[in-house]
Amino acid sequence: MWNPYYQGGWPNAGPSSSAGNSPVVPQPSIFGALPYASTPTSPGPPPTFMSFRFTTFNPTILDSTVVGPKAQAYFLSNTDTPSPGFTVVHNSANKPIIVIQWARHPVIEICDILSKRHTSKWLTLSPDKSFRTMSARGRTFVWVPEGQYISLYSSGLGAPQIYGRILRGEETVTLELTTEAIQVGLLEVCVAATLLLQCGRNID
Repeated sequence: MWNPYYQGGWPNAGPSSSAGNSPVVPQPSIFGALPYASTPTSPGPPPTFMSFRFTTFNPTILDSTVVGPKAQAYFLSNTDTPSPGFTVVHNSANKPIIVIQWARHPVIEICDILSKRHTSKWLTLSPDKSFRTMSARGRTFVWVPEGQYISLYSSGLGAPQIYGRILRGEETVTLELTTEAIQVGLLEVCVAATLLLQCGRNID
């Protein structure tokens, strides 16, 4: 199935991608400074990341378990069960928090965070397919490919700040988030984004 990230030169976009793909560097935006692969983040010590691993694919990331610090299971993603055509993600309290409806134009909803909308309107692909913008918690962020990573940066004037990054391994996908990303409530948002960016399906 067509994957706009893979077609656009994005790394880790699906099973057929590889870490050796050359990143596509986005052009500047009139809406504010977007990060470049060579652009340093704000001065200071490097950010501290917390890792969340998508494991036990059955057979894809859309049916997987998300394991966080101390090997704790944080989320469980199921597709077509019990409802065909839907991916539902439950948290550790077994509460459904993310629902993706697969259709010609997929729809996503994140409980108490994101109202129901098309995935293409939430993770908006740039005209040159070099980055995606994402709105969450009243802020705008940018997903940008950087070598083997897909990194999440702040969007706006000033030096970009990194909030997270996605890395695909042989049998797992790792989402790394900064402590600030966790504090501002981006965990569920980034879990949803990781599923969409790594599932290999058309999300536009």
